[in-house]
Amino acid sequence: MPELDITPERAEEMIEKIANFIVDKGMETPAIIALETTKPVAYIGSQMGLFMFSAFLPLIPQDWGFNLVALFRERGNIEKLIKRIEAKVEAAKEQEKSEKAKKQEPAKEQPQKQSFRERLTKFFKG
Repeated sequence: MPELDITPERAEEMIEKIANFIVDKGMETPAIIALETTKPVAYIGSQMGLFMFSAFLPLIPQDWGFNLVALFRERGNIEKLIKRIEAKVEAAKEQEKSEKAKKQEPAKEQPQKQSFRERLTKFFKG
């Protein structure tokens, strides 16, 4: 069984990937609720998960199984994940607001459209 220590760089990389996945799927609220609920018993839960699923953890690619157990052993990493999810949601909201503002600005470069009658009159007169 591999060592259950995780480097800070690997922890940050995993937190980023997990946060991206959660936000991309639109599951921010349920994820934050679940993480906040399990934060007080994180160490016990990781030990129970290690005991119950240790036979299946090697089957998860790129050693993610053991790294997840190591990641969620510490409450600090859970808090970092929650903060990262919240930051991504806020960034998405700000981007959406700026896109809405761009759409609402009138485009000055576009010529005004003429009605069919005006074009028809213009065609026959000149």
